[in-house]
This record gives sequence, structure tokens and C-alpha cells, in this order.
Amino acid sequence: MNEKLLKEKAESYVACYNGQCPRREHCLHWIVGPYVPENLLTKECVNVTNAQIRAGRCFFYRPDTPVRMKRGMVNFYEEMPRRVAVGVKKQLEATYGHTTYYAYRNGKLPITPEMQEQIAQVCREHGWNEPPVYDAETEEFDW
Repeated sequence: MNEKLLKEKAESYVACYNGQCPRREHCLHWIVGPYVPENLLTKECVNVTNAQIRAGRCFFYRPDTPVRMKRGMVNFYEEMPRRVAVGVKKQLEATYGHTTYYAYRNGKLPITPEMQEQIAQVCREHGWNEPPVYDAETEEFDW
């Protein structure tokens, strides 16, 4: 994994220091831990004393395997009938919020595989059964 990226993420990403976790070697939260700058006085981290965490049911777990992310939705509505496009856009904006929706639309935030499925479901609910069209596809870590 890219050391520069780890150093960049370590400053603001939630770190984990649970040395007993069986999945730690492949968890992004554990991997960034050693890269936290030593000049920081405080750092947000996973609470290793939490019963769920100690029991190995950590909902923070993020695998160190890149996933296919989509970026941008500028041409997303081009082929849709106007009434469908309006309904889909309204529902997506209501789901993600105005500012966040536009960050996804403009490609500033990656669209995770889970979100891609949610978006496809919204399209189907409004009568559009074609696969959604995104501006780009990348392989990224799901931070």
C-alpha cells in the first residue's frame, strides 16, 4: 500500500490499536495506526474497551482490498425520460442531502458499490431499468 496515502489518511482517519483483533492485518483502521503523526496531541480511535469491539464484531472494519467505485453523474440522466429523471434526482437528493448529492454528481466523492446498488434501486422504483451511467470508474479503498 502507498505510504504517502497512509500518512495523508492517518491524520484524519479513525485509527485502531486493538492488537487482539483477528482481522487487524487487513483492516484500514489498523493499517493507518502506525502512520499517525507523533506531533498530534489527541487522535480519534476505535474504543477497544467496547464490548462489541472486544467480541470481534467491529462495525469499523474496512478491508484493505480496493473496490470498484464510480465517480460523477453529469450524464446520468441523459437517456432517461424527463419525468423519470426528475423523480430519481429528487429522491437521490433527499436521500444524500443537497450538498452531498452534488459532491457525488460532480465526482468529488466516490460512489461505493453499496451506493451504486441503492441508486440503481431508486432508478428501478421510478421505472428506469437500464444500468445507471456514471462518468468514471476507479479502483479505490473504501475508507
